[in-house]
Amino acid sequence: MVVNIDWVNFIKFNGITYLREVQSLPYSEEDLQYFDEVQFRVEGNITQLGYQIKNGDAAYLDKGTQIYSIRSYSPDFRLVAKVGTELYLFEADTSPDARKGADLLDIEGKVEYIGINNPIDGKTELASIKETGLVSRLVKMVLEAPVDQTFQSGEGDQLFIAFHLNDGTTVVRSFWSDTGQLSRGILLPVEFRQAIKSAVP
Repeated sequence: MVVNIDWVNFIKFNGITYLREVQSLPYSEEDLQYFDEVQFRVEGNITQLGYQIKNGDAAYLDKGTQIYSIRSYSPDFRLVAKVGTELYLFEADTSPDARKGADLLDIEGKVEYIGINNPIDGKTELASIKETGLVSRLVKMVLEAPVDQTFQSGEGDQLFIAFHLNDGTTVVRSFWSDTGQLSRGILLPVEFRQAIKSAVP
């Protein structure tokens, strides 16, 4: 059966599936290092349900699109696609080797403050945590938290946690306060949940 598949905007390399994150980027050529290139564009070429994406696949990037790592970040966390004169940011969503938060988010020592965003648009800031000591403790919890990417969490209150980084970019992830899951599959302790709840007016 031929179907029209609405692909999420992904790329996959080294077993890691990355999703497009739309934001302006401060990076120049000097900040980037060649990583790989897209081997296959699935959109428009795959019309059968059940296709298993493979390394080198991309949803909407053409074959041959060059992919770069960012020198200040692990390529297991962030990659950049160069499309014409534009840079498209992709961040790790799922990784078969992820055992703790640090395997998905390379943000140690890079977070200036934490925003807590509206669950409707994911952008409107409801509250923020800027006290340096607390920010450091919360980031440490994220990096050390166990990862279970089979964990399903669609219940309870949802917010978006925005980690504002010192290069001007932001990492935004869904967060369910009832279960403590930070997308995707980072299982945070009660202390993290309490800090978030306390910060929201």
